[in-house]
Amino acid sequence: MKRALVLSGGGVYGAFEVGAIDYLIHKLKLDFQIFFGSSVGTLNAAILSQSNNYQELCIETALLKKLWLEIKGNQSIYRHNSLLLLGFFIHQAFYFPDGLKKIIQKYIDPKRLTNSKKTLKFPTVALETGELFYVDNHTCLQATLLQYILASTSIPWIFPPVFINNKHWYDGGLRDITPLGGVFDEKPDEIFIILTNPINEKLQPTLQVYKYAGLIQNFIQLIEIISNEIINTDLQLALIINQLKQFFPDSRSVPIYLITPKKNLTGNILDFKPEKIKEYFELGYQAAASPRLAESTLVKQIQTQKKI
Repeated sequence: MKRALVLSGGGVYGAFEVGAIDYLIHKLKLDFQIFFGSSVGTLNAAILSQSNNYQELCIETALLKKLWLEIKGNQSIYRHNSLLLLGFFIHQAFYFPDGLKKIIQKYIDPKRLTNSKKTLKFPTVALETGELFYVDNHTCLQATLLQYILASTSIPWIFPPVFINNKHWYDGGLRDITPLGGVFDEKPDEIFIILTNPINEKLQPTLQVYKYAGLIQNFIQLIEIISNEIINTDLQLALIINQLKQFFPDSRSVPIYLITPKKNLTGNILDFKPEKIKEYFELGYQAAASPRLAESTLVKQIQTQKKI
């Protein structure tokens, strides 16, 4: 069984993903050969991708859980730009991800990752050209791999871009928050997608309601709106591709399982309180107990019309 795990973005909501991952791997004893991540999902996926078999995957999952539960607060991930608005114009960011850099360097070994039998892919975007680049652990140079992982977690203007090969790179979630396009290229037998927002019956993500709270908070809300629209488009496209495969003799549909919160996770995605992390972890663990087999409302409508 060739199984793919797709992890979306969401800042501190990445703890929800870890709870779900813990259930899938330790409780259901599922192995995964393909990992796709975006933003914080890239960090989680990169750690898991260092494994070569199920036993090693269990070890990496325990390590990932340890990483998240040891976060003591925002200072474990980033520090404020002390120059405030002036610093924003100088450094193109409100915060510096010093703690995140240390986590990446501590928990991810480029050599192990490039030599792993498992596949890791994640998107990054070049500021200069808008180019969407999929990083692959089997083709990326070890010298730049950790930099690209940092870039994939760098939310525009919240964190600074990462300069690699004469371009400035940002979070690939700007264009591909759930990188499903590349998943089908790997020809998996099953796809598990963990989202950090709930979705309705039409597979459309629902957003948390915020009060206007100033520039930074509402900019984060804007990023969430864009991200959720990309998620909606990705899911509908993936399910339509699945439906079309029935018309090709050598093709087959791939089951897509969705794991999402039942309701919106409360709190700021940049608020890394230990108690919130534990709460999100438990919610993810519970959600993974009942993954949802995705079905497209659009496809159902097409099938109904055919019968008529």
